[in-house]
Amino acid sequence: MINIAVVGTGYIGPVHIECLSRISGVKVVAVVDANLELARKTAARYNIEKTLEDYRDVLKDPDIHVIHNCTPNKYHYGITKEAMEKGKHVLSEKPLAMNQEEARELVEIAKKNKIVTGIDFCYRYYPVVQEMAVRIRRGELGDVRMASGSYFQDWLSKETDFSWRLQRSESGESNITADLGSHWFDLVQFATGLKVAEVIGDFASLVPVRKKPKRQVVAFEDVKETATENFKAELEDYSAVLFRLSNGAPGSFTTSQACAGRKSDTEFQVYGSTCSYAWNHKHSTELWIGYRDKPNEVLIENPVLQDASTAKYAPLPAGHPTGYYEAVMHLFQDYYDALNGNDRSAVARPTFETGYEEMKIVDAVVASNKKRQWVSV
Repeated sequence: MINIAVVGTGYIGPVHIECLSRISGVKVVAVVDANLELARKTAARYNIEKTLEDYRDVLKDPDIHVIHNCTPNKYHYGITKEAMEKGKHVLSEKPLAMNQEEARELVEIAKKNKIVTGIDFCYRYYPVVQEMAVRIRRGELGDVRMASGSYFQDWLSKETDFSWRLQRSESGESNITADLGSHWFDLVQFATGLKVAEVIGDFASLVPVRKKPKRQVVAFEDVKETATENFKAELEDYSAVLFRLSNGAPGSFTTSQACAGRKSDTEFQVYGSTCSYAWNHKHSTELWIGYRDKPNEVLIENPVLQDASTAKYAPLPAGHPTGYYEAVMHLFQDYYDALNGNDRSAVARPTFETGYEEMKIVDAVVASNKKRQWVSV
C-alpha cells in the first residue's frame, strides 16, 4: 500500500482525495492544513486517520511515501523541496513554483534524489484530447500551421469577488496567466508536440478595486455577508498572448476570470495543412475535425473508435461521458503506475519537467507585458 499525505484542504485538496479513493493500492492517511478546522472537516468527510497542522510532521513520518502538494502557489517550492529531500515522491498542483528558477531547482532535486514527480495538468487527460495528440503525432493533421483558443471564467467578475490568487505575495508575478494560462499552454504543447518559443503578452485588471474579506476565503466560495476592506488589484484578471510555436506557427490565447456567464469555458484549436482539430471543455466528450473538401466530423469519446493507446482513458461505453474527476483520476493513475514502474500514459504524462516548461512560458509572458515587446521562452 502506498500511503499519501495531502497538504492543503481548500478547493483542490478534496478533489485529489476524491480521485485517489478510486485508485487501488493507494491510501490517503493524512491531511495537513494551517487551517486546522478545515483539515478536520476534510478528514471527517473522507474518513482519513490523521489531521495535522504542520506539513513537516508528515515529512518526518517514514510510513508516508507520497505528498500531494495542494497549497497556494507560494508554498509549492518550499514544501515540495523539503519533501523530496526527505525522500518523498511528490505530485504538485500547478504552477510548479513562483518562477522558473525555483521550478528548475525542483527538477534538479528530483533527478538527484530519484523522485517520481507529477503535476496536475488534468485537461490533457480527457479521452478525446489524448486522441487528438495521438492523431497529430501520426501525421493526420499534416503540418501544424496555427493554434488559437481561450479560457474564460466569471467567478471574479464582481468587485465583491476575491481570491488569494490576486495577491502577488501569494501567487507570484501572475494570477490568471499562471493559473488558467498554464493549463491552456499545456494543452497546446501536449497536443501538438511542439514548444511555445516566443510570446508577447498584454495584461489588464478589469476589476481594479475589490472588496477583500477580512477572513480566509476558500477558492470559489460564495461569500455572503462578511467584513471587507478595499484591495487595489496587484495582478491581472485578463491576459492576451500572441505566440510562436517551435516550428514557427503563430498562435493566440485570451483568458479572463471576469466574463459573466462563462463558468469554465476552455477551448483550443489546432489548424494543420491536412485538417483541423478543436476541443471545448463544455463539450468535453467531442473532438471536432475540420476538412476542406469533405464534410466535417465530430468524434464522440468512444473506446471502440479511439486509438488503443487512448481508449483506456474512456473505459465506459460510448454515450457515458468522462468528466473532470475522471480526467484527474486518470492522471493520478498514470502517476502511480509510473511509481510502480509501469508507465501507461498514451503520449506523455506531466512531470516536474512539464511544470518547468510552463513556468518558462509564464515568466516570458510576464516579462513581455512589462517590456511591451516579444520575449523568447
